[in-house]
Amino acid sequence: MSFLKSEPFTYNGSTIQLFELSGLQRIEYLQYLVKEEKTLPKDEGDEGYLPLRVSSNLRSGAMVIALSLWQGDTSKEIDSLHYEVLSGWPPGMIGAGELFVKTLSDMIPVSEPVPADEEKSTDVVTEDEPISAEKH
Repeated sequence: MSFLKSEPFTYNGSTIQLFELSGLQRIEYLQYLVKEEKTLPKDEGDEGYLPLRVSSNLRSGAMVIALSLWQGDTSKEIDSLHYEVLSGWPPGMIGAGELFVKTLSDMIPVSEPVPADEEKSTDVVTEDEPISAEKH
């Protein structure tokens, strides 16, 4: 019996079931992020830093997805699932899947809608108001 949430994830016409990460998987993911961060150079001015950061972000996103997919098929190894995602999913799908799993796992704060009466601030000049140098 699983207590984890799961939802179908659809991208480019294909659908796959993704799962919320368990507590242990979140710990494993955080440990993975620390290890991944250590592979990046400390000097951010290095011209090769951007490609290293992008590839690191892709690997991290694929890891979140692999951990999620493992919940649906525990017979596979996480490393194998990680490689499957990296080698078979396009970068846009990895990014969308990562966001999907993190949202499903409540790892991303949900922004609360601002009530309509709080949206307009009295300090903001709208297009309807004439602009003048006078004090209000």
